[in-house]
Amino acid sequence: MRWMFSIGLITSACGWVWADPPALKKLNPKQLDALIAKSLPGDSAPLSDEFFLRRAHLDLIGRPPTPDEVKAFADDKATDKRLRLVDSLLASKEFGQHWANYWTDTISYKVPPPELTFLNYTRFKAWLADKFNQNVAWDKITQEILSASGDIKKNPAVTFIGYHQGRPAKLAAETARVFLSLQLQCAECHDHKFDSWTREEFHGLAAFFGRVSGKLGKAQDGSSTEVKDLGKGEYVMPNVRDPKKKGQTMAPVLFTGQKLDLDTPDQVRRDHLAKWLTLPSNPYFAKAFVNRVWARLMGRGFYEPVDNLADYVEPVLTDLHKDLADHFIASNFDIKGFYRLLASTEAYQRSTPVGTTMAKQASSYGKTAHLKLNGDEVFKSLTGALGLPNVTPKATKPTDAIRFPPPPKSTRDIVADKFGYDPNSCGEEVSRTLGQAMLLMNNEQVQKQINADPASGTRLAKMVQQEKNDRVLVVRLFYQVLSRQPTEQEIGIALEHLGTVGQRGPAFEDLLWSLINSAEFTSKR
Repeated sequence: MRWMFSIGLITSACGWVWADPPALKKLNPKQLDALIAKSLPGDSAPLSDEFFLRRAHLDLIGRPPTPDEVKAFADDKATDKRLRLVDSLLASKEFGQHWANYWTDTISYKVPPPELTFLNYTRFKAWLADKFNQNVAWDKITQEILSASGDIKKNPAVTFIGYHQGRPAKLAAETARVFLSLQLQCAECHDHKFDSWTREEFHGLAAFFGRVSGKLGKAQDGSSTEVKDLGKGEYVMPNVRDPKKKGQTMAPVLFTGQKLDLDTPDQVRRDHLAKWLTLPSNPYFAKAFVNRVWARLMGRGFYEPVDNLADYVEPVLTDLHKDLADHFIASNFDIKGFYRLLASTEAYQRSTPVGTTMAKQASSYGKTAHLKLNGDEVFKSLTGALGLPNVTPKATKPTDAIRFPPPPKSTRDIVADKFGYDPNSCGEEVSRTLGQAMLLMNNEQVQKQINADPASGTRLAKMVQQEKNDRVLVVRLFYQVLSRQPTEQEIGIALEHLGTVGQRGPAFEDLLWSLINSAEFTSKR
């Protein structure tokens, strides 16, 4: 597949500038719901306020609501309270932090650190969170990431180029995957077997990174990384038939066939690529972002996995995908505006029957599917439910046996390791594991918080001491852990267990433990 541009190419002394694309249509929630209804007849019941509140919090800021937030939302009788909730979540600093985690995971899951190096993405996450919270347009953020130069401490945007150590082939493949959702790596050694990308096209893209230097430096955590212009040299496509012979020198070439001259400086190459990549006329850039966000909020993408918009992948609802991409372009790549559009629709606010699989979801699209929470979301859920502290042990000192000890893992790191998964994965590929179950059941730090002994000082202990009404305390624990009112049957089971145990403290420890270990606690629906 190749794209055809219906707009003309204008040349200038600075390179190529594409003419403005035809006017595209922006959508409002009602129009989007009409498009979804047209593609997918049928409906399901609207979500209750409690389930909508939890879903919106997890999707937009990466944590469940607090009991106070649940109460405030229940007490609000305004007809537009859901829309106002969405706006308040988008205005929260937690919005940027949550989605910076997502995009950092999208990048880092495919970046194996060099031996004895433990790459730290903290600076990049903070930089990206600030961009999201300022609602900087997605094309501008992408351009900064691809064209960044300098010291990582002063300019965290260099993380993408620097942590790939400026390797042209790797950067070509990952740039296409992350920002265009195209899998080009198969064309590195030969023409793509299942798609129409050629080896020359792949290495023409790699040549845009042919003069960039990305050095990690001596710091084990990548904090001394620097990205700069090599100042000389050209990218050479390897000779796969005879590796001993020199390959073909490649000029930076776009998929459109336009090229830059050899000897073009690094900054000019990457600036040019960054601007081309994010043009409204690029048929992949907007679709890639839209597909990723839709998948996270609605349960599955138009294309799955979300980082592969290839011809050989069978998509669903292609017209709807295009309409949403056109909206994103027409809005000048307005990130918060796109989230607001999706979260304000009736489709987003529908319930999905328990047990609906992702495969079945393709035929009943437009209702959000159950998704497993990722590592950051599970940790924040544990923090909200238990008051779980984030403890970081002291660093291990180097010894003759272990000269480069790994950095200590905090509580958050431990949870993220167990529950983390590649955000590019299809939802049905994210499985629950024995390690996850063992962490929630037996982890020492978690167990310390499930203690009703007054001497423990835990949140549970204080609740048991302060609330003498067993039924009220059962309800409070459900709100604390699952952000909802328990059913009468659930209350009955809890009170029956309390009577069987005969001691309030141990009985409520059991209840809290069971809620933490429920599938509902680590899922979004």
